[in-house]
Amino acid sequence: MFEFNAPIDTNQLQAIATGHAQTMERWEDTPQGRRSSGQPLIDEATGAPVRIYDVMLPTGRDGRHELHGVRITSHEAPELTPYSPVELPGLRAKVRQARNGAKGVDVSFSADGIAPAAGSVPRPSRRQAESEAA
Repeated sequence: MFEFNAPIDTNQLQAIATGHAQTMERWEDTPQGRRSSGQPLIDEATGAPVRIYDVMLPTGRDGRHELHGVRITSHEAPELTPYSPVELPGLRAKVRQARNGAKGVDVSFSADGIAPAAGSVPRPSRRQAESEAA
């Protein structure tokens, strides 16, 4: 089995937030099998929670944006406006052989953090726009 880890130059990349993030849960081995503990997954080295942010990255054919979950370990959990540009400092890709035994590879992404892109103007949410119009 092979595994390849590579940093990604985010200066050449436009990442778009979906506005969705999920804190990962810690799993425990029990006599009934693996079960969620209902507790957040905490990184042992930093003591910070691990979250998955849904981000659109230009990884598709002809540079089209595709949805990926980016794993971020941080005490900060910024609110991101849906479909707004974001910065992903320390973005890395991990490529490894498909785990299910099929041909192909699995690709996962992780970053040191996530924040609205510098110079981007946050769009108001639909709810904010509707309340301002009323």
